[in-house]
Amino acid sequence: MNTSDQNTPKITGDILLEAGTNELEVLMFTMCGGWFGVNVAKVREVIRPVKTISTPHQHPSVIGMFNIRGRIVPVVDLARHLGMQRREEFKAEPRIIITEFNGMRCGFHVDTVEQIHRMSWKMVRPAPMLDELGNDTAGHVSSTTGLIELKDKLVLMVDFESVSDSILVQETLHVTDVANELQVDRGSKRVIIAEDSPFMRSVITRVFKASGYTKLEVYADGEQAWQAIQAPGPKIDAIVSDIEMPRMDGLHLTRRIKEHVELKDVPVILFSSLISEDNRKKGEQVGADVQIPKPELPEMVRLVDKVCSGQRVGLAQQAA
Repeated sequence: MNTSDQNTPKITGDILLEAGTNELEVLMFTMCGGWFGVNVAKVREVIRPVKTISTPHQHPSVIGMFNIRGRIVPVVDLARHLGMQRREEFKAEPRIIITEFNGMRCGFHVDTVEQIHRMSWKMVRPAPMLDELGNDTAGHVSSTTGLIELKDKLVLMVDFESVSDSILVQETLHVTDVANELQVDRGSKRVIIAEDSPFMRSVITRVFKASGYTKLEVYADGEQAWQAIQAPGPKIDAIVSDIEMPRMDGLHLTRRIKEHVELKDVPVILFSSLISEDNRKKGEQVGADVQIPKPELPEMVRLVDKVCSGQRVGLAQQAA
């Protein structure tokens, strides 16, 4: 089944950017007259609206489900989920953006899909009006991760991870703490986290601190993390980084760390929803010690335990 048309930007599996160049492809779309974006690496295809089947007790934001090439995919009305109201004056040629990340496939109903832009992560600014954990002034976790100024447009990057989690509820993210099986002195270890998703920053901070990692430093993008990593200070025991982040992505950050004479031996763990066969190769190219897909948060804590206890055997292999 393929309901794509010639007026929809073509999404192909061969958009592979060179590792560590700090670039990304952004698929632009609109909702209620506003402009939004999603990393093409998360997009499988874009299709016209299809007939869906409702299911009992489905989330209010879910339109229904449908079968595409043997896989059942839920469809989310993204504008409804974000609390936006459609008005008749806004042009609408509805499309469904089918995404895949965190091992899940999901469709997002939007008003229009426009075009793909290739750009540097330096053009993506962290989402404004947020505290260090990504909460807005009302205490809610933001649904955006960044802001792009593109000619006469302001484009918001949607935090699809928080949207999908609130709808599909990933149990691996809803943990309280992780047992210290290696008996690591977690309170003495300095761990740096780089993560652009406000939702994931909140979850990671909560779980790591509850597990005993009190010397945790959490940054909203790779540039912030890089400045902290370079600054004089105590030894860094481990660095955990997302891949897609404003200003500097995780691959570019890893390359800088591994090319730095004094930092190259610091273990770097890539923790991302974009871990795939192609992205694993990119992680290897820039020198990442371990790559683990989201949402395996307990396993990520255990990997940090290993590197903090000096266990380096097998780190070149990728976590399952």
